[in-house]
Amino acid sequence: MRKTNPFENNFQSSIKSRPGLAWEESAVDKISQVGGGVFDADRVSPKIWWLGLVLVLVFGLIFSRLFFLQVIKGGGYQQLSENNRIRSQVILAPRGLILDKYGTVLAQNTASFNLVAVPLDLPKEGLADEVNKLASLLNFDAAEANAKLKGVDKRSMQPVLVRQDISQQQSILFETKASEFIGFSVQKVPIRQYPYALSFSHLLGFTGIISQDDLKTVDQSLYDANDFVGKTGLEAQYEKYLHGENGENLVEVDATGKLVNVLGEKKAGSGETLRLNIDQGLQQTLYDLLSKDNPNRKAAAVALDPKNGEVLALVSLPGYDDNLFAHGIKKEDYQKLIADKNLPMFDRAIAGTYPPGSTVKPMVATAALQQGTISENTVITDRGVLVIPNQYNPSVAYNFYGWKRSGLGPMNVKSAIAESSDIFFYVVAGGHPSSQVPGLGAEKLAEYYRKFNLGRVTGIDLQGEKPGLVPDPDWKAKYFQNDPIMSKWYLGDTYHIGIGQGDLLVTPLQVALWTATIANDGVGYRPRILDKVLDQNGNTVFQTQPEVIINNVADKKNIEIVQAGMRQTIVAGTGRQLATLPISSAGKTGTSQFDGSDPKKTHAWFTAYAPYEDPQIAITVLVEAGGEGNVVSVPVVKQALQWWAENRYNKATPAR
Repeated sequence: MRKTNPFENNFQSSIKSRPGLAWEESAVDKISQVGGGVFDADRVSPKIWWLGLVLVLVFGLIFSRLFFLQVIKGGGYQQLSENNRIRSQVILAPRGLILDKYGTVLAQNTASFNLVAVPLDLPKEGLADEVNKLASLLNFDAAEANAKLKGVDKRSMQPVLVRQDISQQQSILFETKASEFIGFSVQKVPIRQYPYALSFSHLLGFTGIISQDDLKTVDQSLYDANDFVGKTGLEAQYEKYLHGENGENLVEVDATGKLVNVLGEKKAGSGETLRLNIDQGLQQTLYDLLSKDNPNRKAAAVALDPKNGEVLALVSLPGYDDNLFAHGIKKEDYQKLIADKNLPMFDRAIAGTYPPGSTVKPMVATAALQQGTISENTVITDRGVLVIPNQYNPSVAYNFYGWKRSGLGPMNVKSAIAESSDIFFYVVAGGHPSSQVPGLGAEKLAEYYRKFNLGRVTGIDLQGEKPGLVPDPDWKAKYFQNDPIMSKWYLGDTYHIGIGQGDLLVTPLQVALWTATIANDGVGYRPRILDKVLDQNGNTVFQTQPEVIINNVADKKNIEIVQAGMRQTIVAGTGRQLATLPISSAGKTGTSQFDGSDPKKTHAWFTAYAPYEDPQIAITVLVEAGGEGNVVSVPVVKQALQWWAENRYNKATPAR
């Protein structure tokens, strides 16, 4: 038989059948039925005296503990809370390595020591005296340090750099006396080290302490106030890969800021590795050849792979020691660099613009052949001078001389390239009344120069490249718009740009690019310094790809005629010195005037590629104010190609 549930069976029915009670009745009626004959008077009252006892004991313990902490131990804990603080200390990440194509280290890291101060921990009084004493101990400018610390937020816990790159001996000396210098400490940080500083200074660039301007160009959450950032060169170009992930130490320090205990650590992650297309051996060879007997020579050299645009060498002289910046360059050293009349920090290879001289003649020949202005068999006689009557006054004539005043005789396009006939290319560029060759004209010349990427940057992966200048009648009219005489374009202007003179300006990189383009049958690739980016496990994070930027310049048959002319330069022309190399080559000399008041002041150019039958390298060398290209620049290219033939030609490149 189911038992009666007094809270279920009759409760609802009782509510409905009985008349409602007033509140007073329901509150005092002890005999009110709540189903099944169960009454309140029959229930057993719980005994809760033990619960009260528990509560008394608990509260007693709490008050006892509070009394112990606040009264008995209060003073000690107050001192402890004031003297000990938990802080986060940034661990600067080592930058990624930079390697050449064969794995040679071009940029690495080494340990350095920085003296820093935490403003919050610095003494409220006597700080200047403390700094003076510290400056005397570690040999730095106290006035500069005091000025820096005076302007900081005294409540800040962000370390302030007081002295960068103190020696290890100074670091040890400081530690022995650290208790005397409240708020100061020494941090060990990784800095850059460049094993081949002078020859790679412009290419690699340098790093420095991050500035407010730098913070505008990076993800600020990834950088500490005393962090390093790439300032120039590849260090700046590939900052996002080279900068690692900073780590963090959670530490306990005392009232003076001195370390008490390390509570936890998040290790710093090194930056990623750059593997370049650069050949360190070739780069160093070119630098040594150019600086031999003249360390202050102003020059540049560029080497490219014509088949894909890989930059094998990129040299600018004079170089400078970029390790100076890694250590925190001194003011006097920096001022010396800036004041140097040879401009050692100027990258001549990509930012120096010069008249290219006769190195343009292969391009002019390509344009003339493609336009039908000349054929392979067109002959123009070089008599050493071209006389042009004044178009407004025929009684006045102008003489345009070739480099050989007695003349070179009958020239076709191949021999004109090989012997560098100015007279031939004057006529090809602008025509002459005595010749049936109409001439290309200034506009068409400018058009083909631009097809070879002149007048604009190549897009090399390096900051600071200049586009040079391709002049034409429109440009001159705008540039000299307020001068009715100078704003006119004359036949002489066409002659000048036809042999790489006048207002035509190019960079050594651009000369190397058009040389590589002709070597590669009219196809030119964007120059690429970087090959790939590797993570810490050697996995490829980013890979560059060849990119065609010059194409459809001319028919292959016309390019081949020009190639033959450049080959003849080596066999029987102005580049005969290269004929003894163990590999075949082709090239073009150039001597360009840069001072109208002194025609003897000339830049020396030579540009070449090898092997002639299967081009794998194109080299361009410029020596500022060097004189004749065949005298100064040709020997450098010859020796560089000799080194390349002995050390690289038909040698397997290690797997990358």
